[in-house]
Amino acid sequence: MAQKDRLKWDTKYSDGHHLIEKGEASFMLKRFYHKAPAKRALDVACGTGRNALFLAEHGFEVDALDISPVGLQRLQGHAEQISGAGTVNCQVVDLDEYSPPKANYDLIVVTNYLNRCLIPKLARELREGGVLVIDTFMVDSRSGAQDFNPDYLLRAGELPTYFDGAFEVLAFEDARKGRCNTALLKQAIAVRKIPA
Repeated sequence: MAQKDRLKWDTKYSDGHHLIEKGEASFMLKRFYHKAPAKRALDVACGTGRNALFLAEHGFEVDALDISPVGLQRLQGHAEQISGAGTVNCQVVDLDEYSPPKANYDLIVVTNYLNRCLIPKLARELREGGVLVIDTFMVDSRSGAQDFNPDYLLRAGELPTYFDGAFEVLAFEDARKGRCNTALLKQAIAVRKIPA
């Protein structure tokens, strides 16, 4: 599966006209990045890195993970142009096999990617007071976009169910219109790990 995914995304990112990762950083990330207690961040399934670049421009040291070497190469080229104090460290990673280090990040962002088994692992990666932002697509029978695999789409109200009393929900939006050239609606959450 990993090789098939890598080829799929390498092909998309090789096309200069792809739209999936162009544009601004996640609206939820832009609302809450400043709540992170320090400047160590992780961008999961970063693609060509719009979120990683935003964070680096705001002084973060960002680990950017993706399965596509082509996407990461494009990100690295843009990262070298950043005038901010931050850095981007690109890593080719198969997220199905990823075992994150515990309590290593002040901020984690995941957009346009859903791996339900990974969400609890990412929550454990946060340092106390750290912020986790997830912003991705959800099931939407009204959209007419029926060619998406439902395994990779959130159900209504699903994101908050992954976080227990150890987390404060800073914001949650369900059924928000997406901006990535797709008819699918999106769901987004920002949570903060409550200090013990």
